[in-house]
Amino acid sequence: MSPLNYGIPKSPTLKLPSTLSFKKLDLVDFNSYLSIFDWSFEGPTLTIDAGYCKNANYQALALLILYIWYLKNKGVYVKLRFSKHNRQPSNNLPNTLEKMWNRLGGAGCYKVLKMPNEKFNFRYDKPLIAIKDPSKDIRLALDTIFTYSKSLDFDLINGREETLRYILSELLYNTTEHGHNPAIPSLLQFNWYRNKKQLSFILADLGVGIKRHLENTYPSFSSDTEALELSIKPEISGTFGINQPYQAQNNAGMGLFLSSNIGKLLEADTYIVSGHGLMHISPTDTTTYTLQNSWPGTFIYMTMGFEKFKLFKFSDELSRLRAQAKEEVISRNNQKIDTEKYFSMANYFGSRCEIKHEAKNFRDRHIMPAILAKQTIILDFNTIESAPHSFLTALLATPIQSLGLAAYKKIKIQNANEIIRATLDFIFDSYTSE
Repeated sequence: MSPLNYGIPKSPTLKLPSTLSFKKLDLVDFNSYLSIFDWSFEGPTLTIDAGYCKNANYQALALLILYIWYLKNKGVYVKLRFSKHNRQPSNNLPNTLEKMWNRLGGAGCYKVLKMPNEKFNFRYDKPLIAIKDPSKDIRLALDTIFTYSKSLDFDLINGREETLRYILSELLYNTTEHGHNPAIPSLLQFNWYRNKKQLSFILADLGVGIKRHLENTYPSFSSDTEALELSIKPEISGTFGINQPYQAQNNAGMGLFLSSNIGKLLEADTYIVSGHGLMHISPTDTTTYTLQNSWPGTFIYMTMGFEKFKLFKFSDELSRLRAQAKEEVISRNNQKIDTEKYFSMANYFGSRCEIKHEAKNFRDRHIMPAILAKQTIILDFNTIESAPHSFLTALLATPIQSLGLAAYKKIKIQNANEIIRATLDFIFDSYTSE
């Protein structure tokens, strides 16, 4: 349940908890943290009451800024209040959250959102960077983090800052290409926890999310977690799918694969949250969970120590991972040849699928042999303007009857317009019912 308080008409208040973090006793709990945000909020004003917040972490504050930006972009006037109502003026000292907010440069977040050249005025050891213009801001972010990591008090990275830069660069290009929101920049926040000898960062956006992005190229996913599991495989999220709407970008689709595997080798913990999906990539395994509360877009949260940096040979490991990726892609492609059969309807019938005897010929020459070979059939209706009921029945009635209920899994439809999709749904229902 959202912590928004609607007790005062036209002046709702979101009361932040006493601890603003996704960590509790060293356990990560995104569900509790994400329950703070009401993405359906509608109204002219919202007060965020931080007066009772005693503890926080910087990555959690970065996500709070994105939520504030989201509301501002909807036209909501957002006021962040740090003091308690009953606090005496003589005791009006900044609380913990206010101090952290100022160190991040959070007080200027509205200017950063609205003014193209405005940057966060953060303290040197709490970098917070908005990615507005990828051609400029990715380099700025990498240079800032590179300078920061070299200035640490301890020789922990041991001259291997380029490894960290590589991980960040891969993820930054991911967020600009796949998570880009023209109205709300992505955010990178980076922090060094001195007592733990640990670095952590969060890279967050309010873009389309991983599931929706991959569905531009692959068949629909049943859940966000299913899409996450596919996204960390090599040559998936780039231009290597069945359809290629991103072909002009020439994106290799290797960012999450390489960065997550390098993180594993460095014994990092990587968390990827997109929609209701959560993936945890630990040094030993990868697990996925379905979250009760969602994040519209994607964020990646990584924490790492430095012991492995001392022995890590970046060029050798990168070569090994690329060879591993090549083997995986070859194996996957061979498997697809055996298990999937893809047909672009436009290639066979043009923009209008209307001639019944052509549908029967296509069914007998292509669809039925694929069914006998136990292949999954993918019919892509991209650019198809019309396909009447008689054509679609001639095309699919016999295959659906032969498969029964398995037809819903073995015959996949892509990119059909609303009318074609409704006709296909009717045909599937008609020929799978007893």
